[in-house]
Amino acid sequence: MKSINVINKRLDEIRSDVMALVDNQKMSLTNKNIQMQPLVEEKKVLEHTLVYLEKIKNTDYKGLCQGG
Repeated sequence: MKSINVINKRLDEIRSDVMALVDNQKMSLTNKNIQMQPLVEEKKVLEHTLVYLEKIKNTDYKGLCQGG
């Protein structure tokens, strides 16, 4: 699924952005927290979405619609 690849790529970007903020010695801890907050929220949403997409990808729906 293309969307899984896109999400994984964005998660890697977020990790890099967070590490860059952590490594920045010129920025105060308060400013780091302010800038990290939206990244952390986005990461949570993307990780939850990824779990559901993986579940959909790995589910075999072939026998589920045949009825009784």
